[in-house]
Amino acid sequence: MLVTLLLAVAGTLAVDLEPSGAPAAAVVSKRAARVLVAAPKTVDVGFVRNGRLVRVERMVPRGVAPAQHALRELTQGPTRTERARGIDTAIRPGVRLRSLRTKREVWVASFSRSLFGPGTAATTRTRLAQIAWTLSRLDGVQTYASISAEGRLATVLRLGVRPGAWRARAGEKGYAYSVRGVQLRLWQLGYLSRADVNGSFDYATTQSVTAFQGWEGLSRTGTVTGETQVALVKADLPRPRSAGSGRRIEIHRDLGVLLLIEDGEVVRAVHTSTGAGGITPSGSFRIYRKETMSWSVPFRVWMPYAAYFVGGIATHQYPHVPEYPASHGCVRLPKGDAARVFRFVEIGTPVDVF
Repeated sequence: MLVTLLLAVAGTLAVDLEPSGAPAAAVVSKRAARVLVAAPKTVDVGFVRNGRLVRVERMVPRGVAPAQHALRELTQGPTRTERARGIDTAIRPGVRLRSLRTKREVWVASFSRSLFGPGTAATTRTRLAQIAWTLSRLDGVQTYASISAEGRLATVLRLGVRPGAWRARAGEKGYAYSVRGVQLRLWQLGYLSRADVNGSFDYATTQSVTAFQGWEGLSRTGTVTGETQVALVKADLPRPRSAGSGRRIEIHRDLGVLLLIEDGEVVRAVHTSTGAGGITPSGSFRIYRKETMSWSVPFRVWMPYAAYFVGGIATHQYPHVPEYPASHGCVRLPKGDAARVFRFVEIGTPVDVF
């Protein structure tokens, strides 16, 4: 009996269905039809004791997704017995998991708004640490978690790393968000460099938000509006309109976005301003000249990082890149992104303008 029990717990118990008086041929057939009794599936949930994260195991009911169960158990908190042993949680009663899914290498988790309810910045940091730790214990390729409140992006967490200090900004209707979290999401979607994820809402971040808003068809404010918080959760990498191998760029005039594409995949999306009144021509072209510092004869202005693709029209850096077409025909690019585009293209690189 003891051996049987040990094998069952280990998940290796085989139940032999052979009847005692069966013929020899039937015995062979029955022995081939063994039923394996698997050990119950469990998940790890991260609670708190004496200020440190501790592991608590939960059994997963049959037919329930382990990830969903782990986060729901997390929001329900420790049992009465566990609390008696000093196990606690920073997550307030009433917080609920609204949805959980995966997108590429990211867990996308939406909670009720009360996850970011009353509490100090340190308390919110602990709540996020519990979520990140619990998700990190699950099987899968996910390395980040996008955390939203009722579908509005609040932050992005790196799994396996304790979240940094919680510095919240109040978005529309008071929905909190972290600048660093927004930056990480923009980086994942191809609008920002990883080096620019610094927790500061600076020039590079503003330009990236504007490019994201343009591509998603939102109002291009350069700020984190409510619709931007929602779109950051739902969005995926931009998809190019043209096909082909190698490097190429696409310029979408109405959206105000330039795409850097390599082997059919977008590697970066950049905010741009093209010619007023549609003066920048549409069509397929190729880069035919590059100048680190180019002088515009008709307009008597220097154009850094100029890459010409048709006539006197080039992509180049410009101090003012508004959210609408404003140039004399050239493709204005923000500081930093202009140099990036310049390094990306070579003489002969295809340029498609839509």
